[in-house]
Amino acid sequence: MAYLTGLSALGVDQAVFTGMDGLVIEALGQGPPSAEALAAELAALARRMDPLAQALGGKVLRFTLATEDREVLAVRVGEFLLGAVVHRGLNRKAVGQELSRIALRLEEAWREG
Repeated sequence: MAYLTGLSALGVDQAVFTGMDGLVIEALGQGPPSAEALAAELAALARRMDPLAQALGGKVLRFTLATEDREVLAVRVGEFLLGAVVHRGLNRKAVGQELSRIALRLEEAWREG
């Protein structure tokens, strides 16, 4: 099942659905970075933030990384991550909402088996 297709209409440059091992499950768009590199780096960032999140009494649920030109929005769903790369100035709120909708769909699919 394709989960990321709704992000292309929002102007997302790239998107990945990955496990915490950094292996690509689904990808959308083109790099740089490659989908494989993006997935691996997002998973590594999430894993490295886990100790801080635990010290704060929780888990990493989402994070954002910004450079001069682009931003990365990431949402964690259990042991999986959804990530989207957008140009600065794009409607991040809409992209974040779509990532959250995808996360809910994934959670529902896993509950149903």
